[in-house]
Amino acid sequence: MFRQLSPIQEDSPHEPHSNSSCCFHFHRLLHYVSLTVLSVTTAFLFLQTQAISLRLATQQHEIESLQEQLRWSTEHIEHQVEAQRDLTVVHIAGTFTLLSCLITTFHMTAHLRNMNQPFVQRKILAILWMSPIYGLTSFFCLVLPHSAEGYLMILKDFYESYVIYQFLSFLIAVLGRGDREAVIRCLTRHVGHLDVPYRWMRCLFHPVPEESDEAMAMAVLMECQVLGMQFVLLRPVIALVNFVLELIAEGDDHYDEDKGRFAFLYSPKFFLLVLQNVSVFLAFSGLLKFYHAIRDELAWCQPFNKFLTIKGVVFMTFWQGLAISVFFHFNKHDNSSDHSYDNSTIPSANTVQHILICMEMLFFSIAHWCVFPAEEWEDGYKVQFYQGPGFGFKDFASDVSLIIDNGKKSIQARREMKHNGSADDDGSMSTGLSNGRESPSFGSMDDSNHRRETGLNDTAQGLL
Repeated sequence: MFRQLSPIQEDSPHEPHSNSSCCFHFHRLLHYVSLTVLSVTTAFLFLQTQAISLRLATQQHEIESLQEQLRWSTEHIEHQVEAQRDLTVVHIAGTFTLLSCLITTFHMTAHLRNMNQPFVQRKILAILWMSPIYGLTSFFCLVLPHSAEGYLMILKDFYESYVIYQFLSFLIAVLGRGDREAVIRCLTRHVGHLDVPYRWMRCLFHPVPEESDEAMAMAVLMECQVLGMQFVLLRPVIALVNFVLELIAEGDDHYDEDKGRFAFLYSPKFFLLVLQNVSVFLAFSGLLKFYHAIRDELAWCQPFNKFLTIKGVVFMTFWQGLAISVFFHFNKHDNSSDHSYDNSTIPSANTVQHILICMEMLFFSIAHWCVFPAEEWEDGYKVQFYQGPGFGFKDFASDVSLIIDNGKKSIQARREMKHNGSADDDGSMSTGLSNGRESPSFGSMDDSNHRRETGLNDTAQGLL
């Protein structure tokens, strides 16, 4: 048995080496397993990360697509709203323009059917064209492309100045009944109230105004006509120059950049407006000078009311347009720093001006119907004064005043009656006292009582 165990004893020195080898292999195996698990985990995490990234990219693409669709839908809705708004504006402007044209057509037809004084009514027909031309040009500016607006404005400005001169011709025709010499004779009668004509126009006067009263009257009449005619010739030229400047401004992208909010005050358009103002002032000064000289002779046809209807149209087209343009100009600079401000949603100054003109021409056509009646030029016409619509406050105040006056009279009458009654009582008392002093005996009282009883008996018998 010792021999059988001896080999084991001989191999015992190699046992630690085998154990370490086993541990080495085990650690190596564990290392491989750990690497494998780590690799698998890493691969799994990578795949998960790629899947999440792909999902996020897909969701981001969907979000961008939804945002683009929402932006497109918003722009489409805004375009539809803007188109609907423009269509509504066109309908409103067209309705007012159509009504204005119909009223003016009926009015002109009435004058044509009753052409009793053609030399006067021809001037009226030329004036009545004012409302339709203004309304139609403004309406076409809203409907037609923007490039056509300049040509339409030139036509409107020309007719505006032409109507001013036609009104002066209307006053001359009414005063002279077609005879210029009659107008000069009428002005000669008022030569003491005429102002001396401008010196820079003396080259147009023959004979000179200082020669005679008739020469002064001729010079004043010529001055008024020249002042009105210069507006007719100058206004279309100013409108044409404005149109050319607008074309230049549209062609140059840097035309209005970095010029400040007060650039309009030293721009060519501002100087044209000043020139136009001077021309308007001269035209109306000549018209008013002639009117003040012969207003008594023309009082029967109410020329001042007729003048106001024409002056109102000129005021609405020029001063109103100037105020709207200045307001939009300064408002644009105030909102230029706001990036969220959308100019496309705000109507332009010209659009607002055209809408207002279309609406206002309806009221001016009605005013023309009232102040330029066709019956005014018939034989035996009597002046008619139109009473304005009211609420009857004057009549109500008159009734209240009547009631208050009656109350005052009643109180005064009662006071007078009361005063007279107290005076009678005082008089009777003083009479009784004086009678008592004169006859204080009891016999007198018995006599008076007897007379009173006798009087009562006589009264009773009379009644029976």
